[in-house]
Amino acid sequence: METNESHKVDQRFEFLEKCVSKAFNVKSDRWQKCVATEEQRQLIQDFLDKSEHKTLVISLNSSGQLIPALGLSGTGKNKSVYFVKLCKTALSADKMKTQLFCGDVCHSPLEQFSVLVEKVVEPVLSNARNHRDFPHVVSQDLMRHIHVLKNNVFVIAGQVKGKTHLPVPPGFEQFEPVAHEGDKSGHLVDKRLIHSMETVVIDWSHQVYKVLKKDSSEPLLEGKNPTPHAEIKFWKNRLADLQGIHNQFQSPRVLMLAELLAAVDSSYYPAFAKMLRDVSEARSETRDINTFLKPIEKLVEDVENADFSEVKGKIAPLMHTVCLIWANSKYYNSPARIIVLLQEICNLLIQQARSFLNPEDVLKGDVLESLSRVQMAIDGLTHFKSTYENRRANLSQYQRNQNEVKPWDFSPLLVFVGLDHFMKRLRTIETLLLTVVDMMKLEKVEFGGILGKSLSQRVQFLHEDFLETYKTFSEKPYDCLDVSNVEFEADFMEFQLKVENTERQLSTIFCHAFDDAAGLEHAFKVLDMFGRLLERPLIAADAHTRYRMLIKMFDKQLECCKLIFKQQMQTGETQGYSPVSKNMPVVAGGLKFVQQLKERIQIPYNNFRFINHP
Repeated sequence: METNESHKVDQRFEFLEKCVSKAFNVKSDRWQKCVATEEQRQLIQDFLDKSEHKTLVISLNSSGQLIPALGLSGTGKNKSVYFVKLCKTALSADKMKTQLFCGDVCHSPLEQFSVLVEKVVEPVLSNARNHRDFPHVVSQDLMRHIHVLKNNVFVIAGQVKGKTHLPVPPGFEQFEPVAHEGDKSGHLVDKRLIHSMETVVIDWSHQVYKVLKKDSSEPLLEGKNPTPHAEIKFWKNRLADLQGIHNQFQSPRVLMLAELLAAVDSSYYPAFAKMLRDVSEARSETRDINTFLKPIEKLVEDVENADFSEVKGKIAPLMHTVCLIWANSKYYNSPARIIVLLQEICNLLIQQARSFLNPEDVLKGDVLESLSRVQMAIDGLTHFKSTYENRRANLSQYQRNQNEVKPWDFSPLLVFVGLDHFMKRLRTIETLLLTVVDMMKLEKVEFGGILGKSLSQRVQFLHEDFLETYKTFSEKPYDCLDVSNVEFEADFMEFQLKVENTERQLSTIFCHAFDDAAGLEHAFKVLDMFGRLLERPLIAADAHTRYRMLIKMFDKQLECCKLIFKQQMQTGETQGYSPVSKNMPVVAGGLKFVQQLKERIQIPYNNFRFINHP
């Protein structure tokens, strides 16, 4: 029983192998290599055994290997062979020929279909000899549908290539003879031909004005983040498309069409003439814009290829070129267009900053290195904004030949809306990393005094708890640099609440440690151990109340030093000499005494300079 089933399976694979080998003209060893891979063999097996899989596509990749797939992917660059079940069912060996339909498709099926329509479908169905048994109405309707199909394929094939193909009206091949035979009044012209020409003018108008209405700002309005390359590419493609439309309008037959419409005094001729003028004007405008955008292309590439640490030096020439475009271009010096370019430059800098920071590592890597990179990114983006403001204030420098340069009187918010959101996120991450750096210092905090051991244990516990909190936060799977990610904001707020709770406990520990200090020197050591943590708002509130105590302790230190000095002087007056350290000469001992007394005052006095207090 198992042998028979295996035989059936082998027969099914053999059937597929014959079809594939014939279609690709390859030897059977290619098929054997394909099915030798367990994953690929199982995929083919699923197609044969499972009813839910209806299509199997086998393609030949660039290295000459056969690759199966359950469905058309549309990504291959070579011919593919497809197998389609006529109904959803499992296939047995005896049903392979009756229940399976196969064929091949090239990497560009639209072009293949276009050739099929033009070379096979249209010649066969439009041949009058094939219409002998058709009623006249049916024949006309068939011809109309053939023409519509041909034009639709023609137009869509152009759209796929980014071009605008203008469909021709039925009877287009008759224009030339009609133009020679008909008089200027168009009396000999068939009314149906006139109607066909007027109809095609409407179709052309829809196509052409759809092209003319396209704007480079559309990706931005759709929420995408295009860079200046998208702007440059848009205008290049637009020029090529408009040039193609212009060439089609300048073809002899289209010019004859225009003459015929004018000769018969068609009401559509003014609209057609206006469309020709609009295309010509748009072509001139696009050519001008392409000319002035060309210099910026190299500068944009320099920014893209540079490390972010070098980007800062490339911003000034980039903005200088933008100002030159604004001052000299006849068609690009409008707020709507320059704002699009500036927004795309912002997107480019954001893209470079993201690549420099690497969203996956910014919270998981070394904290100090990540902090340095974030601060460098903020500095570079801030420099761009300041360069923009500088160029905006000095646009008059670009004035030439008494032609006044229009000011950038639009709001900077229109330019920096995306950049500001990104910089806000960077500052949030900077705050987060600064908090981590401050909290990391708690690892080495050790207190002395009566309460030293218990306070040190409490700090160690808080440090470990914070590390666990930060680890949980940093291991979140989302992109922390994505400004549209609201989950990050929610997690950061939760993180901040936990940090505030930690700060409150640290504030209490600081107060206990400070109050437990034996003297001024120990008090300053407590301040030094907490360092930047004392600048955090919740801890600073309690720390500021202790600073007054420092002044009192220092005042007490001064009084103590004053008393010691007086006692030394009195001893010298009563005994005739000042007591000095053992084994020291009188003069050197006296100088050493004064030096020690001075240090006792000067060291704590200098420590006051490091205290940030209003």
